[in-house]
Amino acid sequence: MKRTLVAAAFVSLLASSAYAAEEPKAAAIAVAEQETVVELVSLDREKRIAVMKGPSGGTLTMNIPREAQNLDRVKPGDKFRLRYIEGLALSLNKGGAASARQVQSVSLAPKGGRPGGAVVDTKQLTTVVTAVDRNTRTIAVRGPQTQPISLKVSDEVKSFDEIAVGDTIAVVYTEAVVLEMIGEVRP
Repeated sequence: MKRTLVAAAFVSLLASSAYAAEEPKAAAIAVAEQETVVELVSLDREKRIAVMKGPSGGTLTMNIPREAQNLDRVKPGDKFRLRYIEGLALSLNKGGAASARQVQSVSLAPKGGRPGGAVVDTKQLTTVVTAVDRNTRTIAVRGPQTQPISLKVSDEVKSFDEIAVGDTIAVVYTEAVVLEMIGEVRP
């Protein structure tokens, strides 16, 4: 399951980069993954909101997809293995206009199966470079209807020296959350 989701996140990253106006000049991809066990504190089936508690006592509120089918098998106190995967891809392009797109995919357990599932959100933002600092390898960018933000460009991006004010940069951010019930499953 872990390798499948990482592969799915990379596929989402690569598919989303097709939104760019032209082939990227250079790209950098970073992926981080965390795993922990959380406990269900409360579940509002009508509003489709779950509150989970982590090992350090902090809570996380999650929206439950409408497609979830096994909520009748879940109750407060149940434990879930939670995996969180975050991916970021930058591609530097010439030309194009600022734009934003978002795609979400949901994969859930079949009816009667072990409760759990995965939600993958991919956001693609094409921004215009408004400033370049070659000494610190940072660029300032502005997307559609957004405040300027500063991004540090990795040493892996070899074409950094070719980037100029007015160029576009595509930022693809993928976030995946996987929940898998552990322990006893009620019929």
